[in-house]
Amino acid sequence: MAEKTNVVTDEKIEKYLDITGRALGKLRVAAPERSFNRRLADSFLEMANCYYSDAKHFKESGDVVTAFAAVNYAHAWLDCGARIGLFDVDGDDVLFTLYERCGQAPRTGRTRILSSSGRAACGPPSAGRR
Repeated sequence: MAEKTNVVTDEKIEKYLDITGRALGKLRVAAPERSFNRRLADSFLEMANCYYSDAKHFKESGDVVTAFAAVNYAHAWLDCGARIGLFDVDGDDVLFTLYERCGQAPRTGRTRILSSSGRAACGPPSAGRR
């Protein structure tokens, strides 16, 4: 029988908390100190940290579904900040979703979406990971 993938387990929560924790530890705010983008970066990072903290709290309370939602929200803030250049992630396309051209001709306007799992999918620039 195939393993169920639609069940939120403690192991799955731990995996995602670990990935997001490592991402939080790796990124560096790239925006200059006295810029509007620095305020945006700080806000994105605050949101990510709050959702990450909430995820740990919900997991400890036994609410794994809400914990799973919160950790994914946390990581989404990090991915967004990395994609638009607020965070320097040293090109890490394992922990972060980065923007990069597909191997297709530039006239197609298609992009590659790289997920934290390493899977890539081509699609229009508005395509999302989650």
